[in-house]
Amino acid sequence: MRNKGKVLFTTGAGSGLARAVAQRFTREGGRVAVADFNLEAAKKTAADLEGAIALQVDVTSEDAVKQAVGAAHKHFGRIDCAFPAAGIADFAPIEDWSLERFNRMISTHLGGTFLCFKYLIPIMKAQRGGAIVTVASVAALVAQSGNAPYGAAKNGILQLSRQVAADVAADGIRINIVAPGSIQTGMTEPLYVKRGDGDLAKGAAMSGKRCPMNRVGQPDEIAAPVCHLLSDEASYTTGHCMVVDGGQTIV
Repeated sequence: MRNKGKVLFTTGAGSGLARAVAQRFTREGGRVAVADFNLEAAKKTAADLEGAIALQVDVTSEDAVKQAVGAAHKHFGRIDCAFPAAGIADFAPIEDWSLERFNRMISTHLGGTFLCFKYLIPIMKAQRGGAIVTVASVAALVAQSGNAPYGAAKNGILQLSRQVAADVAADGIRINIVAPGSIQTGMTEPLYVKRGDGDLAKGAAMSGKRCPMNRVGQPDEIAAPVCHLLSDEASYTTGHCMVVDGGQTIV
């Protein structure tokens, strides 16, 4: 029950990593504002979580993020933790990208994280403390073929988080980063299906061979370290990037 009594605001929680974090955070005694572009997906996640609410948010819209954060704060009266995790998957050689496509990648990942910082940090300052975990990727640390815009967006999140962590540490706000490797989620499964010529299990197995543990990870294997970083167990940890990749970046 390490997050008992705390309130979490998370984006992208209709599926994937953020849904797993919302579920674990609730099991640990917290309550969650489940925000997602797909309101029905957010409602489905929230319906199974005691005390949760569902919100619709487009993280590329400043007004939408402001309203979602405001609604969560009004409902719960506080926001102690945040996990801005909304994202998209889009991979291709750089010459195939339009500027519009590139900007969508950056605005969703990096811009969405920035907007969450902008509207969550004043609330946490007023409360004299809080914890935020952002989502980078091993693509922020190592080059991957056909993955330049995604890697750039994730590296931007990494450095933005470190910079802001330094700015707000004296206010009792901790900001850390998780950098997952290959994790099986709704966002990555189409990639595994394509890699496996239509076979999800085959494609996931092929992706898993890239790391020493010889498998892809599962969402709860990211949720566990995220909830640790959000909790008081990590009270002296800020600006840290925790790599959770099955050893992918050590070889």
